[in-house]
Amino acid sequence: MSKKTAPQSRSERATSVIADQRSRERRRNLAITGAVVGVALVVLLVAFLAGRAGDTSGDAAQAPRGVDGYSVPVGSPDAPTTLTIYEDPQCPICRDFEDAVGDRLSSAIDAGDVRVEYRIVSFLDRASANEYSSRAANALMAVQDTAGSEAFAALHRTLFENQPEEGTAGPEDEQLVAWAVEAGAPESEVRPLIEDRAFDQFVVNSTDRMSRDGVTGTPTVLIDGEPAGDTPAATVEAVLELLG
Repeated sequence: MSKKTAPQSRSERATSVIADQRSRERRRNLAITGAVVGVALVVLLVAFLAGRAGDTSGDAAQAPRGVDGYSVPVGSPDAPTTLTIYEDPQCPICRDFEDAVGDRLSSAIDAGDVRVEYRIVSFLDRASANEYSSRAANALMAVQDTAGSEAFAALHRTLFENQPEEGTAGPEDEQLVAWAVEAGAPESEVRPLIEDRAFDQFVVNSTDRMSRDGVTGTPTVLIDGEPAGDTPAATVEAVLELLG
């Protein structure tokens, strides 16, 4: 095999340096954006929990089948590592987190290496023109109840792929029903649960429990019970390092 010429080596080194610089810049931008948006989400969460009119947190709620407390478990119970992920379907940083780790996390779940406990919460209805946050959270619970964790994971992926911009109207119930059916839920069972918002109170209680657990923003990720990172960028890097 012939040796590379000096100009070729210099060119390849330069290309590598530029790629590294761009990668660091992307991580820095994610950290800055995440910090700004994260502060805003914490403020919204605090305002939601402190000022919600007719607060019903703690009232009896119908729980979806297959849920452990407020966790929707996805993956083998024998997996050596457990991630706990708090997410609001309207949260843009949650969407960024899913974009960054979703495919590799799904592969790790399928391989039996990781189990995920999703804690779905809702405090961003005020960032939606049609209460998308709570309706989408309810739809996830409806799919879990009628079709189980694989269908839940499929709808979870679809919702983040199609997340509406803040301040706009999200998909209406008819679209949520269609996506639920695509994910594997039987329409005759899931439609009334979505349209009647059967799990609204469960989602309210889940959000309240999140606050009582000391979690102040989304996404929050725990690896075997320990925080993955103190910024969105650090969290992504910790999870990607875990997944290898």
